[in-house]
Amino acid sequence: MPSSKIYCFRASYELSTNFDRSKLPDWLRLAVDWQGYRLWTVPEVADVARILGALEIEEDSPSLWICHLESLGLRNVRQVFCEDLFEARGYS
Repeated sequence: MPSSKIYCFRASYELSTNFDRSKLPDWLRLAVDWQGYRLWTVPEVADVARILGALEIEEDSPSLWICHLESLGLRNVRQVFCEDLFEARGYS
């Protein structure tokens, strides 16, 4: 099985009313800023979760990750460049 790669996303805070942050799986990380939710995958954890059957995304693709994020209650999910997502961290 090839290893996963990191994917980065943004989602609307206002539209994601059914999203429960406490149920975020270990293979995802979350931060919030003025633009909404910032999310990114944790490839090492996602690979193990796939092997154990806890993550049902077989093919590692942005569109399948978006579907998974929407199934968690996130809305207006869109992929972004990871460099853009973490740009602010480089200045702090």
